[in-house]
Formats: sequence, C-alpha cells, structure tokens
Amino acid sequence: MIYLACIIGYLILLAAIGVWKSRQVKSQDDFAVAGRSLSPWVMVCTMLAVWIGTGSIVGNAEQTYKAGMAALILPVGTFIGMVLLSLIASRARKVGASTVPEIIAGRFGQGARGLAVISLVIAYMVIVSYQFNAGGAVLEVITGNKPPVAVGLGDELSRDQLVKGRLVFTPGEDWKGTTRMSIGTSPGERQSADRLDFAIEVVSAGEIVAASKELSEVPNRIAVKENSFGRLRYDADRLTDERYVVLSLPEHSVPRGRRHCSLELVEPILTARKATLIAAVFIVAYTALAGLMSLAYMDVVTGTIITVSLLIAVPVYFVTAGGFGGMEASFAAMGDKPQHMQFWGVYSTTDLINFCLPPFLLVLGDANQYQRIFASRSAKGARTAVTTMIFAACVVELLIIVCAWVAGSMTPDPENGKYILIYAAHRYLPLSLGCLFMVTVVGIIVSTADSFLLVPATTVVNDVYLSYINPKAPQRRTLLLSRSLVVVFGVIAYVVSLAFAESTGFFEKALYAYTIYGASITPSLVAAIVWKGATKAGAVSSILAGVAVSLLWSEAEFIQERLPAAVSGLDAVLPAISVSVACLVGVSLLTGNQGASEDV
Repeated sequence: MIYLACIIGYLILLAAIGVWKSRQVKSQDDFAVAGRSLSPWVMVCTMLAVWIGTGSIVGNAEQTYKAGMAALILPVGTFIGMVLLSLIASRARKVGASTVPEIIAGRFGQGARGLAVISLVIAYMVIVSYQFNAGGAVLEVITGNKPPVAVGLGDELSRDQLVKGRLVFTPGEDWKGTTRMSIGTSPGERQSADRLDFAIEVVSAGEIVAASKELSEVPNRIAVKENSFGRLRYDADRLTDERYVVLSLPEHSVPRGRRHCSLELVEPILTARKATLIAAVFIVAYTALAGLMSLAYMDVVTGTIITVSLLIAVPVYFVTAGGFGGMEASFAAMGDKPQHMQFWGVYSTTDLINFCLPPFLLVLGDANQYQRIFASRSAKGARTAVTTMIFAACVVELLIIVCAWVAGSMTPDPENGKYILIYAAHRYLPLSLGCLFMVTVVGIIVSTADSFLLVPATTVVNDVYLSYINPKAPQRRTLLLSRSLVVVFGVIAYVVSLAFAESTGFFEKALYAYTIYGASITPSLVAAIVWKGATKAGAVSSILAGVAVSLLWSEAEFIQERLPAAVSGLDAVLPAISVSVACLVGVSLLTGNQGASEDV
C-alpha cells in the first residue's frame, strides 16, 4: 500500500499544479500552446515526457520481454525521425500555426485540412485508449491480488474469470503428460456436446519451445514446462454464456502452497476495467483544467526524474540478476528464451520494417511535438530543443529496453511480462527507488495521455469551430468548448480501450495507431513545410490513401488471404506509407502547382 499512497500523493500534487496553472489560462493560445512562452529546457522535458509514453515504457518493454537483447534496435526509427524533425523545426515554428492541420491548410486548402483533422482524431483516440489501459495496469499491479481460491468440482466460474482471470495449474514434481479441465453451463452436461475442454500438456524444458509454438494457435490448449506452472484462459469466442460450472479438474497437480486442490483462481483486488476507468477519469479531468500550460511544467519534473530513475535502476537490476552470467542461466532455465542474449538474428527484415517505421513516421509528423514547437519562444529555441531531444529520447528509450531485458531474466511468468517495468519496480527495486520509479511511470502515462487528448480537442476548436462555425467566438466560449471536447474525446477513447481484444498487447496497439497517423498526415505535413512543388490534389490523395490502406490492410482479412506469403507478413505501415507517398508525389507532379494555396 506504500506504492499506492505515493501515487495518490503524486496525483494530488498534479491536481494542485493543474488548479494553479488553470488560473493563468486566459485565452485559447494559453490553453493550446502555453502562450508561446516555453524555454528550450522546458521544451526538451515536455517533448521527452510526451514521447516516452506508454508506447515506450510499456509497449517497448513488453516487446523486450518477448525478444530480449534484440529489442535494443527498436529506437532506430525514433532516432532518424528526430534527426529529420530537428532540420525542419525552425521552419515549422516560423509558420506561427497552432495545429498541424493549420499548417496543411496553409498550403493545401480546407479539404486537406478537414481530412487531416479526421485522421488525427482517429489515430489519437487509439493512442489515448491504451494510455488509459496502461494507467489501469499500474493501479491493478500495485493494489495486488486477492488470496488464491481453490477451484473445486461443481464450482461456478464467470466468463470474465475464465477469459481474464488467472486459473493456475501447477503439475506434480517431475510429472509429464497430458491432463484436462472441463466446464459446461450446468452440472448435468458431463457428456454434452456443449462441454468445453481445456487440454494441458506438461513437457520437459527442452520441448517447451516446440510445444508452445505448436499449440499457440489451438484454442483452449497450452504447453506447461515441468516443475513450473501454467495459466488457463479459455478462448473468449467459444464462451457464449456468463456462468459456467466446473465438470472436471486437471489431475497430477500440486498447487503452490496448497495440497488439497487441483486448481487455484487468482483475481486482482482492482479489476482491469475498474482500474482503467479510474485512470481515465483522472486524466480527462486533469487535461481539462489547464491544457498545455500545466502539462509543460509538470513534464520538467517528470522528464528529469524518469531519466535519473532509469540510470539508477539499470545497475540495481543487473546486480540483482547476477550479471550477464546470471541472466544467461535464467533465460536458459525458462526453456523458451535462449535467444534473449542475442542481438543479431532474432528479428527478420520484415520485423524491423514493421517495428521501426511506424515510430519514425509518427515522430516526424507528431502533432504533439509540433504543438510544443509552436509553444516555443522562438524558432532558434525550437531547433535547440529538438536537437537536444534527439539524444535525450534515444538514451531514455535504450535505458527502458535495458531495464526490461535485465528484469525479464528474473521474471518467468509472461503474465507479469506484459507490464515488466511496472512489475519489476514493485518487485526488485528498493522501496524508495521503486516508489520513485512507479510515481514517474504514472507521471509519464498521465503526461502522454493528456497530450494526445489535448491535441484533438484544440485541433477541432482551431480547425473546425474557429475556421468554419464561429471565427469571432469570444475567448471564454472557446476555452469552454476546448475543455468540453477534452471530456468528449476522453469518453470516446475509453470506449475504444474496451474494444481492443485482451490479447492485443501495448506494442501492437502503438504500432497500429502510429501507422494510421504516420501514413496519412506525415507526408503532407513535411511536404507543406519543405516541398514547394506539392499540390492540393497530391496532399488530399495522400491523406486518403494513407488512412484507407492502413485500415483495410489491418482490418480486412480477405486482403491478407489473397496476398503472397512474403507480402502478407508485412504490417500495414510499409504498404500504407508507400501508397501515400506515391500519391503525394505522383499526383503533385501531374497537377503541377494547381490548387496550391499561399503559405500561412
């Protein structure tokens, strides 16, 4: 409960900062771009805090838990994107805009602006949704679990317990073989065709990799390493009722700490859905208070602390894990992770494209980074901040991956690997450092979620309401609308967070959102700043193509089924950005300078 108390105290501090800064917000400029008053140092901290969000501290860490040392290559896309962003930062600041669609409108007209607004809102709702999920994950982990409950024959289990709960089976010592558990909708269904079985194959450490791969696509079937334990989760699509009865229990079981039952149910004190709702409510309320004015100065503290915390955590984890020798032995003992000490040969070329291209496209066109560039005191300060940010972001991302890699060697349970840095801070760090790290993680999540929630709200106000509906709206009404839209978009993002499948990890969610935004908006945005030959028709076709290909490639299964194996393995990012850029360049060359507006 000490961790929870520290986090609650930190959230109270944030709320106080928000209330204090809200008194300084007098105009839409104050709310959206902090009155264009940020110094280079404040800009570096706030840009770092918004970039090193859930995608890095949860998503990249989750991917590192799965892949090991090879994940050190993941920040390459961020590094290249930051370098290119630094080259155009001063030009972007000189435009004097408040939003990314405003820059696009200045070159390509109102049609392109409207499409950019729609693309931005779609992508950012996905990003905010998994920030809510991450905030909920922190609360779920630190509040802990209820005491394990023995599951007996004839007991009732809810659908949520079967899909999201943790049914723990521990095979007897040195026992190998196959055992089963069965459930049905009533006790009389022991021979019914509707009976659902869960098969558990207990194998040796040397067989676990092959067995896990073989059974990974088989519903209600898992492989468990001998002298270890397994978590049983039924396939959600096959569970059509809300309540089920246990018809049979797995045999040859010795549960941890219990000797007279075959299965244990472990449930969190705070469910993921409730925890996510609590996180969402706080984030939305905080964003609505003072906008970027409160976020920027909160990020100075958060950005500094996260860097210091990671620098201290790396040697602590390394010593606790027993150095490289201890890590290697631990990964080998897990059976399915011998490649975790390898850098080369783990990721294929397709993997590298799928993993590195989306963050490159996002950082180069991210409206959050541009909003902070717009908030700079000067064009020179903006370029200085972005140049410094290149190194700061890469150092912090590498530290996150190293921490996740080392901590992963001490964490055999993949359930804990989903939130490896949150779990590790709670489990392996000294109490004082663990509390500091956990508080900083919360600050990072809040900062990122607030930023990605603030951008669509201010974008709709500036690029829709003030441009088309009420250009002469008084400041008070504009501020009220901005705050109201923060609440509206927060509700939408929460609904989106519920729509994602439980099996979809943070890393996959991040890449999906980055692809939608990067393929649709980044090419036209960069062209608006640096390429005078780009035309309105080229920009409009590029945005439409980017969104269409991103969504269809990801969601329309019939497309994947008709493609060659070499191509179907690609995520949406490469096809989407290729078609988007081809449309921008090709259509612009065909239409010449027709339809290009004057610069803003």
